[in-house]
Amino acid sequence: MQAEDLLLFAADAARAMLENGGETYRAEDVAMGILASQGGMEAECFATSTGLMLSFVGADGQVRSVVRRIKKRGMNLERVSRIDRMVRDLAADKLGIDEASKELDVIERSKDRPLAVKALASAAGAGFFTLLFGGIALDAATAACIGVLISLLAVGITRLHLPDFLISLAGGALAAGASLGLHAYGLPIDVNIVVIGVIMLLVPGVAITNAIRDTIAGDLVAGLARGADAFLTAAAISAGAGGAFTLWQLLQKGGL
Repeated sequence: MQAEDLLLFAADAARAMLENGGETYRAEDVAMGILASQGGMEAECFATSTGLMLSFVGADGQVRSVVRRIKKRGMNLERVSRIDRMVRDLAADKLGIDEASKELDVIERSKDRPLAVKALASAAGAGFFTLLFGGIALDAATAACIGVLISLLAVGITRLHLPDFLISLAGGALAAGASLGLHAYGLPIDVNIVVIGVIMLLVPGVAITNAIRDTIAGDLVAGLARGADAFLTAAAISAGAGGAFTLWQLLQKGGL
């Protein structure tokens, strides 16, 4: 593989790591590990949640560098694990560089979980979180149904290529609005517990954890960026749920 192709391959692997929810330090380790395994010298990588810069000195003594923008961010830990394993196999000479390049292409082309699996996972998550917060079986069943609706909403917004911010905002509103509506129509549920159980599906737990890990590791820019992203997501959830509660109170009082 030519030096330029090697550089692009390493940058693409690091980009894929960041796009699928990997930590900043892990994306840097992936890029530098690929270059080091192929004899790249003085490899340097600087990554944030929105982009990365990578450079190294080739066998001919020439410095090569590339910049990659991170234009989409999601959460697919299976891809993160597969990329990490690919780099480890490459470093251990269990995989050739050309085979690794093909493997990365396969990983990036792999499809997400089917919609039915996502809906089932959302139902289970919302239901069990509701039980964890002290809800009864009926509360858990209600939260599970609303969780399915939120998973469908998230898929729809993603397919329309709308900002992820809207998923949190609309999801929070749907969780509160649906719970209040079902309770008003006579379903004996604890609205507060159901809402809390459902919105746990939207809480950016991994983003918060990665922000803390990046900050502790000394990647202050990446840590602050991820922290700001998590804060905005949490604010959107609160705004959506709070807006739904406020609108419901106004309707009950005849304010609208």
